[in-house]
Amino acid sequence: MIEYKACHKTFSGTRGGGRQAVRKKARPGKEGGTDRGARLRAAAWITVVLAAVALAGAASVSAYSWLTRSPLFSVRSIDMNPCANVTQEEVWTIVRGGGKGNIWTVPAREVSRKLASHPWIRSVSVRKAFPDRLVVRIEEHRPVAMVNLDALWYVNDEGKLFKRLTAYDPKNLAIVTGFSAGDLRGRDAVTIRNFRKALDLLRLAEAGPLRKNLSEVHFDAQDGYTLVTRDTGLQFKVGGLDFQKAIRRVEEALPRVSSLGHAPGIVDLKTEGRIFVRPGE
Repeated sequence: MIEYKACHKTFSGTRGGGRQAVRKKARPGKEGGTDRGARLRAAAWITVVLAAVALAGAASVSAYSWLTRSPLFSVRSIDMNPCANVTQEEVWTIVRGGGKGNIWTVPAREVSRKLASHPWIRSVSVRKAFPDRLVVRIEEHRPVAMVNLDALWYVNDEGKLFKRLTAYDPKNLAIVTGFSAGDLRGRDAVTIRNFRKALDLLRLAEAGPLRKNLSEVHFDAQDGYTLVTRDTGLQFKVGGLDFQKAIRRVEEALPRVSSLGHAPGIVDLKTEGRIFVRPGE
């Protein structure tokens, strides 16, 4: 009986302990083989991706080369708003640049910049309309007067001198005198202010009694402003009067001067309530 118990204990301990202690041993080399296979698969994928990128890049270069050389994308028309002093031929010259323009390679900003240097162009925009058209929108300067400096120049409503007149340019606008080229180009503040006031007076006079009979607006630092008529050269000296009041005085003086029956040279309106008429200087 004693021997049986001892044998039972030995058997039980061996069975329980053996079940917990037994472990399955990994086969030599299997784990290292798995890692090596993963690395090979990753390398293969990277190779495939790089090859695809290279092929896509080559295809893109080839496609771009074809697009920039294909006659399908040659600029065939320019949609340009009507202009009085800028021709479509001038725009074509800049677009082509000595060669045939392609819609992909024509630099719209560069074309716009070059057009902006045209003396008549105040502002310009250029955009592409695929497959073969450029849209050009131009705002031209509108001359309101001429200025006598080293030569005659056109001036716009902002007081900007934008074009030197040639023999072919119309000279049917009133002229502004009494300002020096150096002061205007040097942007002297007092000169610019007086110059813009001369343009304001010109605009009021042309919209009022003198209309299309205004030949000149003259400025003198001591004597102020003078309006000169186109037909008889009659000078209306308004000095430093408020311009609205000056134009009303010109309207009042015109019938009185006409009734004198001769062509006086100077009509001085600077004194309130009085009109002085005297021969021209």
